[in-house]
Parts: sequence; C-alpha cells; structure tokens
Amino acid sequence: MTFHAMGLSYCHDRDFSIDRPCGSGDELLLIFMTEAMVSLEDGDVIAPPRSAILYKKGVPQRYKACGNRYVNHFLHMDCTGEEDFFASAGFPLNRVIPLGDCSEAEELMRMISREEMSDSPFKGSYMDMLIKMLILKIAEGLKKKNTAEPFGVHSSALGALRAELYSNAGSFGSVSDLARAVNLSPSHFQQLYREQFGVSCYDDLLSARIKAAKYYLKNTALTVREIAALCGYENDVCFMRLFRRRMGMTPSEYRGR
Repeated sequence: MTFHAMGLSYCHDRDFSIDRPCGSGDELLLIFMTEAMVSLEDGDVIAPPRSAILYKKGVPQRYKACGNRYVNHFLHMDCTGEEDFFASAGFPLNRVIPLGDCSEAEELMRMISREEMSDSPFKGSYMDMLIKMLILKIAEGLKKKNTAEPFGVHSSALGALRAELYSNAGSFGSVSDLARAVNLSPSHFQQLYREQFGVSCYDDLLSARIKAAKYYLKNTALTVREIAALCGYENDVCFMRLFRRRMGMTPSEYRGR
C-alpha cells in the first residue's frame, strides 16, 4: 500500500462536485461526514453521514454535495497487487457502506498523516501497515455492526475503555472513574458494561488489578506496597486481602512460587 495524499475534515459549500470519468489514477477511500450524492454504475445513491466508499483504480468517481455544506475525509493510495487483501478482508469496493462510529478510522488516518511527515527509514513499511489496518478496521466494523447495535453509540467507547483498563488498571480508582471516562452515569454505565461484556465493571476492575499485580510480582523487584500503589490501592493491606481472596495465596507466596 503506497500513500499518495489525504485530507481530514475537508469542507466545501453546496456547489461542490467531483466528476472523474476515469478515476483519480489510484485507489480513493472517502469517508463522508455529511450527506452526499454518489453516482454509481447502477444509479445515484445518497451517502449518509459517517459512510464510506473505496474506489478501485480506473473506476469513475462522481460525487457531490447534497446539502448546504459538504465535509469528508479522503485517502489516495496505490494498492497494486493487493486485490486479494480486499477480498480476504471482506471490504466491498465501489459501493457506499455505512460506518456508524468512525472514530477509530479517523484516529488511524491521523496516524497516517503524522507518519507521512516523519523522516523514519521505515516510513514506507509503517504506511503500508497503517493503511491496511485502516481498511481492516472499517471491514471489522461492518462485520460487527449487527452485534454492536444493541449497545448503541457507546459500544466503541466501552471497548476502548476496557482495553485501557487492562493496560493501566491503576489509573482508575473506582467504577465512578470508569463511568466518568465515557461520560455516563455510574448506574447506566454499569448496566451497559455488563450487557456488552457479560461481567460487572467492578469485577473487571478487580481482575485487571490482579493481572497487573501478577505481572509486577513475577517480573520486577518492586515491593508489595509499591505494587499495590501501581494497581490503584492506597492501602496495601486491602490489596493483599483482595489478592489472597482471588488467588488463594498472598502476594509474597505467589512471587515465591
């Protein structure tokens, strides 16, 4: 995957229109942030906000504003020899697809933009991997769309929060801290969390802390008190009590074994 050009949140007025009968000479990924009219081989379609299309090289590109304001993200790239990649990812080409929450795709595009400005000797490899990850992330979202719908707009935020919890459990002191991170009330947050992950957020918080503690006990010479603090406990006695209840032994006994 070779990067050519990209833009984030490009804005135009109601007269904006693109008509490229032979395409742009490369592959083009568009993410529509406002409604747009897209002309495809089988007719015109309305692309809703937070939808995308990936034009294959040589395919006509015809789209225009469908309101008083037009905003999109775009990525031009050369995907020569990568036809099998799109097929294996299940990414439909030359068709408007709904994205729903596109925050992860936007973050990957920002990473691509930053990498393009770097002088790393591995920039080409990084760009190839980031572009492929972007395509896979969009394809993954399409496959998960039906299962994510019951959790609404909070699904991605909850998933990102859980990943952060398990990578840095000590940064969250309570369930209220977790709820605040995704702008939800504690009661609503706990309900959504259990529905999505099948476990209470409190149990997950304790499990994340124990996982972190086990790592520090096995791989560092930190004291039990220092490990307790890293795992979010001000009182090492509370930490040791929880650890014994969960693991059937004290932290020192676990380290010894």
